[in-house]
This record gives sequence, C-alpha cells and structure tokens, in this order.
Amino acid sequence: MAANNLTNTKQDLIAALVQRELKERASLSPFVMDLSSMAVKGSKSISVPKLTSFTVQSRTLGSSASPNAALTDSKDTINLDKHKIVLFSYDAHDEQQSTIDYMAQAISRASSAHGRQINTDILTMWSSVANLNINAGTPADITVDDILDMREHLIKGFADMTKTVLVIAADQEKAMLKLPEFARYDYRGGGNAPVYNGQIGFVYGVPVVINQQVAAQQAYMVNWEGSGYAFQKSPSVAEQPDITYGTGGKLVAVDCDYGVGGLLLGEGGAASGKSPLIAKLAD
Repeated sequence: MAANNLTNTKQDLIAALVQRELKERASLSPFVMDLSSMAVKGSKSISVPKLTSFTVQSRTLGSSASPNAALTDSKDTINLDKHKIVLFSYDAHDEQQSTIDYMAQAISRASSAHGRQINTDILTMWSSVANLNINAGTPADITVDDILDMREHLIKGFADMTKTVLVIAADQEKAMLKLPEFARYDYRGGGNAPVYNGQIGFVYGVPVVINQQVAAQQAYMVNWEGSGYAFQKSPSVAEQPDITYGTGGKLVAVDCDYGVGGLLLGEGGAASGKSPLIAKLAD
C-alpha cells in the first residue's frame, strides 16, 4: 500500500502562511492602489495612463459650438525594481530537540520582515512624492491646523475623502488623543467606514492609523489613488538540502519582486513628480 504523501497540502499551507503574515505586516498596503495585475511577465515597469479633462463651454441657441481640444494622454511609471529575499538555513537535528516548529516560525518571521520592508518602501515613496510638506525643517507634534491644512490640500486636489487616511507615528498618539477635535464625536465622523490595522479613531471623518515605522513627529495624509504598488512575483518559499548542517539540513528562501510609485504626478496643480493626493508632516 502506498504511503500518504501530503507534500502538496504542506506547500499550500506554507504559501497561505506567507501570504497571511505578509499582508498583516504590510499594514500600509490598503492605502496604496494595487496594480499587480499590470505587472506581467517580461516587464521591468508598469505604466499607468492618465488623461486631461474637457472644459465645458457655453453655447448660444441657434449657434454651433467649437470642438473641444483633444484629450492629452500621459502616464505614471512604477519601476518593478524591488527584488527582496530572506535566506536562512536550519539544522533539522537541532530541531528534533526543540519544542517549537522552527521552520514554521522562521517562515512566519521572514514573511513579516518582507511586510515591514514593503511599509518602508511605501513610506519612502510617500515622502518623495508628497506635494505638501508642513513644518519642514522644524520637528513638532501634530496639531489641528496641520490636519486641516493637509485635508484642505487633498480636497483641492479632488481627493475622494472616503478613500483617505491619516497615518501617524507612534509618538503622535498622545498628541492626537489630547486634541479635542479627535476626542469629540461630533468632529470625528466615520460612520460605517472600514476599520484598519492600527486605527485609533477618526478626525474630521478621516481614519487615523498608527504605524511604528513612521519616523517620530511625522505623519502622512494620503488618498489611495495617489500611489500604487505592484507585485510581479508574489511572496513564495523554496528550500533545498544544506548538508553543511547534516543530512537533514535545509536552505530556505522567501522572496518577492515588486515596485511602488506615485500616481497622478504633476496633476491638479501639483509640482512635477509630486502627487496632489499625498501630504506629509515631516522634519
């Protein structure tokens, strides 16, 4: 009788573990447009098209109107230049004397590391493409005026405020909680809006989320249409024998390929290379 072989099931469970851990740790990904479907095999970048708008004209009855100027197309480019890997070996003989499942724990932590790296890349990108920077060169705790200035900036950029979030540093939670406008329900709003990982409430209807990777005394107000990410190769795991650790030794890789970038760059009155849908409070 043939022995049971659960290799395929095991690989499915490992893949699910990687995806779950990465999604949880890449906590900023819900605030960035997912363009992974455009990252096809063979491409080194993806292009996100954008068009100018028409202008409405008045017409006198009985008179013909002049044709509007043609729409002009352009594009934002996201380079698929993030090739990330975690590589580790383990000694299966040593694992026999351990009370933990080392392989599962190591893969979980490798996936978490990838998630944190994605957060880092998103924050770096946001900082680069933000069209508004408040308190530049003067570190300070967040204030109501800062929030209203960032909110005004995004609204002027035609941001859908139901798709906007305020991401703050861990040291800014106390400053936020001390703001009457945050504590009072009549200022907060939110209604039936989704609740995100790290969310502590709403301010003027905008979800407020803490992220430990945001630098001290910094914050970002972002609309998810202002930036994007794309996985060309989803996070995956592979292993091979590593006999330097004996007959049961393994060398394990957890890797992925992706890119992040700003969208609507230079549109809505924003400077070249800047997105009108991202504002920051940074030193």
